[in-house]
Amino acid sequence: MSIFNHFQHITLTSDQRNALEKLSAFLESEDRVFILQGYAGSGKTTLLKGFVEYLQSLEKKFQLMAPTGRAAKVINQKTDLESTTIHKGIYSFEELQEIEKGEDENNVSFLYQYKIRNNPEVHVSVLIVDEASMVSDRLSQGEFFRFGSGHLLRDLIDYGRIEDSTTSSKIIFIGDPAQLPPVGMNFSPALDTKYLSETYKVSVSQVEMKEVKRQDANNGILISATKIRQCLTSGYFNDFDLRENKKDIFNPKYHEYLETYKAQQDQKIIICYKNKTALDLNLNIRCERFGSNLPIQSTDTVIIGVNNYRLGIMNGEFAVVSEASPTVESREVTFYNKGGKTEIIRLTWRSVSLILPDENNQPKTVNGYILENYLYGDNYLKPEEQRALYVDFKNRHPKLKKGTEEFKEAIYNDKFFNCIQLKFGYAVTCHKAQGGEWANAFVFWDRGTQANFNFYESKHNRTGKTNSEFYRWAYTAVTRASKKLFCINPPYFSSFSGMNFIDVNVQQAFNELTGQSNPTTEINITEVLPELEKFGLVDAPLTIQDHFIHRWYILKKHYIDIEAWQKVGYEVRYIFKRDAQTAAFKHWVNGQNVFKSNFQKLPAQTNSDELFETITKILECVTPIVINRNNIEGILTQIEFDVAIEEEKPFLKNLFDFISKGLTKGEIISNIQHLEYRERYTIVNNGRSCIIDFEYDKAGFFGRVLPLEKKCDCPEILGRIKSIVNNLKEADYVI
Repeated sequence: MSIFNHFQHITLTSDQRNALEKLSAFLESEDRVFILQGYAGSGKTTLLKGFVEYLQSLEKKFQLMAPTGRAAKVINQKTDLESTTIHKGIYSFEELQEIEKGEDENNVSFLYQYKIRNNPEVHVSVLIVDEASMVSDRLSQGEFFRFGSGHLLRDLIDYGRIEDSTTSSKIIFIGDPAQLPPVGMNFSPALDTKYLSETYKVSVSQVEMKEVKRQDANNGILISATKIRQCLTSGYFNDFDLRENKKDIFNPKYHEYLETYKAQQDQKIIICYKNKTALDLNLNIRCERFGSNLPIQSTDTVIIGVNNYRLGIMNGEFAVVSEASPTVESREVTFYNKGGKTEIIRLTWRSVSLILPDENNQPKTVNGYILENYLYGDNYLKPEEQRALYVDFKNRHPKLKKGTEEFKEAIYNDKFFNCIQLKFGYAVTCHKAQGGEWANAFVFWDRGTQANFNFYESKHNRTGKTNSEFYRWAYTAVTRASKKLFCINPPYFSSFSGMNFIDVNVQQAFNELTGQSNPTTEINITEVLPELEKFGLVDAPLTIQDHFIHRWYILKKHYIDIEAWQKVGYEVRYIFKRDAQTAAFKHWVNGQNVFKSNFQKLPAQTNSDELFETITKILECVTPIVINRNNIEGILTQIEFDVAIEEEKPFLKNLFDFISKGLTKGEIISNIQHLEYRERYTIVNNGRSCIIDFEYDKAGFFGRVLPLEKKCDCPEILGRIKSIVNNLKEADYVI
């Protein structure tokens, strides 16, 4: 039976069809790992449900897991498939062994390990891990307990016996590469083909889905998420717009958010960047619900902050308080720190009952003591508080000796030592919300450039926001909402902020003032093709070509030739020659082949300092050059932006959309030339035309809008373009 038989009831996108073909081939191949990457709205969940049905029809064993309880429940709700957390799926909670010992009885130097579960059927099954962007391969362990090796990805591979050539097991990682990576890592290792193949010596297949399904085309949240994602994939962080559309995106004021929050009856969550913001917002909401300065109460929403192995509750799980003791148990703990000074720590516990949804979304009750030091403190226990927990245990069990079975059993079952560490769960950081989905998400944009970001006083400048880290955080936060997104204090900026229309008459007057006839020199690519072929640069990146062409064109006027050219790693080397004189230059480029401003002399290939200084002065005082690649890159005569251009530089598609919408009947875009750092538009109307350049910089922000001299004979078109440019710069569009 074909895999497509399980998708006859829906219309598949081309991305989905391609993914299914590769998944089907993967099951028959020798590859052991498959990565299915898909962006928000691309249909990953739809594929997952049908794919599991296909596995069932093949009578293939499988196991469906997710990094957090919340993520596992989302899968269950959307697919009706049983899903567990990775921890519950691969670790044995019954097997606990001590793996380290220390000499000092008061020193926290032991570690107990939960072993990887032995599953006799795993070697013939398919492990499916959703929300795989969250799976870390960084060492993670508590002060006293650890799961497996402490490396979750490592343990998944071991559990599935993926590296064992005698087995036929496979693992499929499903995730969104635009979401936040695991805490403490700058990439998602489970979605990185190179990392998996090199680290674990396994063969890996992958597929990526970018296309948003048509039925989601009017979803403002998905549209916004797609724009943010396009900035991430293109590397141009020049557009950020989350203004309300009065349908599914709203911008309540900070002083209004609480009333708006209370009015939402469906599931809701508040997401912010800073832990301090989360604490402040949680206290605000609790003050509104219960009054000021009240301790944790029945019906309080909380989130588990640390894995609790004894009670089987995991970091990131949400719960509701069913009962909370009105009294606390508090003890002072005294011990010597490493510097020999006396530490006095007060620990405070409170007995509570929690109601949590299990994997089938049914309520389960957990009873225990919460540690209020953690509830009202930082997002982690301080080292001295961790130490105090252990010393307190020792004080209460003076006869127990570390390393004995009695000690292990006692410390494992101790309700104070294994206290529940939780936070109020109305407002959480984005990492805590990742993997979950709520009908209503309130996102507080509290990541300012100032140390003390203020919702009222922030100027919303874009400093520090035109980078991948900010956009990845924003994408993850925005995609937590399934129905309504409430953005409080979001920044607004666009690639059009610095646009400046230069009238033809102004250009002519400026040229007369400066004595320039044309401040910009245009070179047709065909003119320099022989030189590009000579040095093997025909297929080189455009930035590399432009750098070469600029020097070739300017220096030939001074009878200076390029004798040699070479790229070695991140270095680009030139040898210039005039008669018997030579001068060698070394420039540097980054991974995107963008040149740095500095350069260096290569003494070994330079026999004339005079020539070196001459070339340096010439290159400092030249006019801009535009390279017309029309013959190579082609012209968009059918005014449709192809996917490749839109993905590479989404701001160019935005420009096209705004110009197209701004033109009146009869005005038609007949040509678009994609030149280096400028778009050249030809717009016609009744036989008259205007050719206009839209310049932009390396960061993707537009600057001058230049009608070409002697190539514009329609004042009406020029007036229209000027009006469009001014509209794009209106105050409500940019900061």
